[in-house]
Amino acid sequence: MKKIIPALSILNVFVLSMCAPHVIPTEVNVHLNSVESFDIHDDSQRVLLEAEDPDELIASDIRYGRVSNSKPNFLRLTWTETNDTNLDADNYEVLISEDDSFTSPLRYIVNPKQIDIYNLKVNTKYYFRVGSIHYTSIFNSNVIDFTFSGTAPRNLFIEGVQNVRDLGGWTLDNGRVYKQGLIYRSAQFNYGGGLNTYESAPNKKGLDALLNDLRIVTDIDLRKTKAFNGDDEVNGITSSPLGRGVYYVSAPMRFNNENIFTQDINKESIRLFFETLSDIRNYPMVFHCVRGTDRTGALAYVLGALVGMNKRQLMLDYLFSNLSNIGSPVYFNRISGEDFYVYGIDQSEGDTLSEKAKNYLINTCNVPASTIDAVINILS
Repeated sequence: MKKIIPALSILNVFVLSMCAPHVIPTEVNVHLNSVESFDIHDDSQRVLLEAEDPDELIASDIRYGRVSNSKPNFLRLTWTETNDTNLDADNYEVLISEDDSFTSPLRYIVNPKQIDIYNLKVNTKYYFRVGSIHYTSIFNSNVIDFTFSGTAPRNLFIEGVQNVRDLGGWTLDNGRVYKQGLIYRSAQFNYGGGLNTYESAPNKKGLDALLNDLRIVTDIDLRKTKAFNGDDEVNGITSSPLGRGVYYVSAPMRFNNENIFTQDINKESIRLFFETLSDIRNYPMVFHCVRGTDRTGALAYVLGALVGMNKRQLMLDYLFSNLSNIGSPVYFNRISGEDFYVYGIDQSEGDTLSEKAKNYLINTCNVPASTIDAVINILS
């Protein structure tokens, strides 16, 4: 006959196991394995970035704009542990910081003894430390440093979201730099039926990366609303899909295969966009339309011109969208035509492209000069 164990006995066993003492090692050695610097861009991305005529390259290959190939290279961090109990750690705490005092680090809890790290800044030194967690005690490893080589664009991997990258990371002709970690461009964060079926929305890991790794404070949505012109691209939302803690700015704009900046219906939203960017409290921020190419591309272009990017850099940032699945390719020559904003900026007054972009915004969109100057000072 089977022996029936009383329910009380099972409870007693559980309580006794909870009260059992935890064995915490006294001698622990956690050693981080060193890593070598390498480029954030893979070979296929470098082909586009190094092409003499990227437009011609894109036109010759049907895959551009139709598959996702924008993911950056990642860093695989590994470590070993020995201790005087031979017991495995409960978990490991990985800290990543831009200073060796780990003032405001990225923090991950992982198990086993490795982690794949995406979305590090280009040409930025990082410090890494791992803590071995045994119950209530933590034992820290040695500290190592690592620098991603390569140049902008700083492409990002956000699970579920298409066409994401940092606008910063460029070394500018005026000797300054376009700051990283402040402003990002992407495709949308939610979609539905009707007008907008383009599949781009963060899953749980993607949302965690946006909020905890990029630390997004503001979400600027350039998609059309019913109140704007009767089209509902936002699927009825009035707050950010990233959560209540994210400041949501609806700045709807219309593309309609025309110059985005000269359409009267867009000018109020353009002024709102720059007003939002002129307040340092709104950073880090992300802005997007549906697929992150046309309206998003236009604002990214004029921002880059303002801070001092040259025409080649602006072209490469614009064309990098073709490495995401945006449905169909985009071409720089098209937006350089007389009906589009590149031509409009080029024809404006000014000795530099930055001055031309500033005058274009002041004269065409009525953006105050003081607002533009504040944006430039924040971003470069």
